[in-house]
Amino acid sequence: MKLRIAPSPTGNLHIGNARTALFNWLYARSNDGQFLVRIDDTDTERSLPEYEENIINNLKWLGIDWDEGIEVGGKEGTYRQSDRFERYTQVAEELLEKGLAYEEDGAVRFKVEDKGEIKFHDKVRGSMKFDLSDIEDFVLLRSDKSPTYHLASTVDDIDYGITLIARGEDILSSTPKHILLMNSLDAPLPEFCHLSLLFGPDGKKLSKRHGDTSVSSYKDKGILASALFNYMCLLGWSPGNDLEIFERDLAIEKFDLNDVLPNPAIFDTKKLLWMNGQYIREIVKDDFETLFVESIENSISRELFEDELDRLKKIVQPVQERIETLNDINEQIKFLLDEPFEIDQNDWKNVNSLEGQKYMKKIRERFISTESFELKNIEEIMRFELEELSIKPKIGFQITRVAVTGTKISPPLFESIFALGKETTIARLAESIEDL
Repeated sequence: MKLRIAPSPTGNLHIGNARTALFNWLYARSNDGQFLVRIDDTDTERSLPEYEENIINNLKWLGIDWDEGIEVGGKEGTYRQSDRFERYTQVAEELLEKGLAYEEDGAVRFKVEDKGEIKFHDKVRGSMKFDLSDIEDFVLLRSDKSPTYHLASTVDDIDYGITLIARGEDILSSTPKHILLMNSLDAPLPEFCHLSLLFGPDGKKLSKRHGDTSVSSYKDKGILASALFNYMCLLGWSPGNDLEIFERDLAIEKFDLNDVLPNPAIFDTKKLLWMNGQYIREIVKDDFETLFVESIENSISRELFEDELDRLKKIVQPVQERIETLNDINEQIKFLLDEPFEIDQNDWKNVNSLEGQKYMKKIRERFISTESFELKNIEEIMRFELEELSIKPKIGFQITRVAVTGTKISPPLFESIFALGKETTIARLAESIEDL
């Protein structure tokens, strides 16, 4: 068994193409088959090396490896269509000699019979039938002698020994043309499978209007490869037993193209973010601390100072329990950095009140006089003063949070104050108390 993915390097790896690659890879691995990656770059004007690099790197990032093809090699040369134009011309000439194709205006067209039908079984959609009367003669070589998708893709599938072609349903109407070509070349027919397209939550085909659509954009947003791999598995398939989060070994064990649903799969960013958060919480402490520091240093474009690291290490666990992406880290912790401290004025207007001012004044006095600035003691002081002043927690805690962290969005308040330290907390409270 041999499956393939054949991306065109005319853009970054699309999430839909990544899902197609994943399903091919899973089925090959589940059945001890081979998985091949080739580059369909017949569009020489739009195909760029940086897009090819993006596709290859992001497949690897997702953990999708291949046995034959681009970079890993094999017996079929470079596995780039742009290096096989001579082969495509040879096939077109062979079809001309057989009388199965003809020239028109410099182009070579395949001759489709007027009567008959093409039948095949689709692993996802069942029995398929196309009347030849509905299929027009189609171009194999353009007038500039460049091959069309129909010719290049079909010849590659034959030459590379592909036994199962699983691709998007947008190619379904082209499949009878490819079968006609295979029959005319006396090639064995592979199995076919046409996967549903991805739709946004609004029920429309996934596009840029739904937000980011490339794998690299999600990587840049702080999505973990393991989470995106897991989520893409669920786009039209399930391992059963209502499992949503599972290891890739289980996916390989359970995956079957026959179980993939034919109806459109919904790509829901909110669900992906939720799942990514679950994966973040499962990262072991030391590994997350490494990611935590790397993420911050990448964001601020410098190495952290020792005193910053000391403060940050006190807040690692609370941050891990709250974030959905690695990119959320910096917003949560920037109040702990040796950077200019600013208070979000909109947040301040929403929380500032006379009661809140009284509360900050009282806890500041208690913080100054306390000898122990440990987490437990901080919480006791802050809760005690709420009761003393008969102030609701929301009023006292929110104004304090904004005063010491600069925003309403931060890790748990007591942990944030503990990490910030006694002197800095007292100083920041002083800056926000109006009648000190």
